[in-house]
Amino acid sequence: MEEKIDKHTGETWIHLSDDEVKFGFLSQCIEGVANAENSNYIEMLNRMEKADMTEGYILACYDTLHTESWELIISDLRKLLHKRESH
Repeated sequence: MEEKIDKHTGETWIHLSDDEVKFGFLSQCIEGVANAENSNYIEMLNRMEKADMTEGYILACYDTLHTESWELIISDLRKLLHKRESH
């Protein structure tokens, strides 16, 4: 994270690295699925890590996933989680 100043307005803003943006997206996905499953964040993080969904799916497929609608992302992640947990 890097703080910058807009040379035209003098306003301060934060510039995030690509990794920071991706991990922010991952965090939102975990929280979104946790809310949809009536679970808490830590429990969902543990479930998703056990199902290899954090690094093995969400981060690995970030370029495609983040272009979808939020509703579709959460729906697809829930389906994938249940599928992987059933095996």
